Amino acid sequence: MARIVLSFFIVLIAVQINSIEWNLTHHITSTTTLRDKLTKLESELNYKPELTVDLYQLNDNLIDTEFSYDINLKLTRFEKTGNHNDSEFKITGKLYRGWLRYSTSQTELRIGLQKINFGPAQILRSLQWFDNINPHDPTKTTEGVKAVLGRYYFINNANIWLWGIWGDSEETSINNFFYEEDNLEFGGRIQYPFQYCEAGFTYYWCELKDYKGIENRFGFDARWDFEIGFWTEISVSQKHASSNYYTARYDLPFSITLGADYTLPFGLYILAEYSKFDQNNSDFFDNITDSKITALSFSYPIGLLDNISSIATYNYKDDKFYSSFTYQRIYDYLSIYLNIFINPENSFFSNTSIQLMLETKF
Repeated sequence: MARIVLSFFIVLIAVQINSIEWNLTHHITSTTTLRDKLTKLESELNYKPELTVDLYQLNDNLIDTEFSYDINLKLTRFEKTGNHNDSEFKITGKLYRGWLRYSTSQTELRIGLQKINFGPAQILRSLQWFDNINPHDPTKTTEGVKAVLGRYYFINNANIWLWGIWGDSEETSINNFFYEEDNLEFGGRIQYPFQYCEAGFTYYWCELKDYKGIENRFGFDARWDFEIGFWTEISVSQKHASSNYYTARYDLPFSITLGADYTLPFGLYILAEYSKFDQNNSDFFDNITDSKITALSFSYPIGLLDNISSIATYNYKDDKFYSSFTYQRIYDYLSIYLNIFINPENSFFSNTSIQLMLETKF
């Protein structure tokens, strides 16, 4: 079957070779970070060439593909401790994106290494199931997942998603979505626009091979846009497993995010989010097993090319406060970011760090 499909695409490409449209773009990012602890300096140069090709198009039927490779050079300098080396240099490379897609005006079927994410939250994301996007990273870089994704869009902008994901040992989600390597996992999503809000319901199923059980994960999200925007994300997991150590176990990890944003008349954008995570879901108001975080962000344009922004988060359980400040200047082919991170004492990396990021696309 695989040979038949491959032969079909080779013939298709040969027939349409004169009408193929392709585009090669380059994404280069240079990041230098100064810290006040063991890792004194980190300097990275990242290069992502991206090739997009329209293989076939007839009316509204399109077959296209995208390939992108991630090449990273990293130099790290440490404080001198005994006989340990005070510097380290690494060169790494891996496939960043690689997918083939068939699409029409209302349908899409995509297979390969791709990005899948959803939900309205921006900082404290309860539905961060398939990506590791860092809210402090202006490039929004994230690892891809090996998946088959199908989507259908209705006339009223409602849509249905269905996917199958091949689990990898390199987890791509903050929530450690993949439990085992080479594990096939399924899910789907329904998203519907109501009169005053847009809501989505998401479901995921996974087999826990090591524990001889399964997990069912349910997600709900909604956003309301009035004078002030409001949104919520909810994630609940149900695990049923058995092994040599126990016969049955039910876990109900529960996570909820509440958020709001508003732009003041003079241009200041303000965003606030609150997140609560309970590993056992024994009592929603239990303060022992849960984790609560509040995030506050603002962004303000100080000119046609310049912007300042900040993100502050407070962890109630650990009683720790984290903050960052960013100055951004945008040209046609160059973006400059100056970031300052202020963390509490005894943080793993440092209390304070300064980062200069240069980004260009052409």
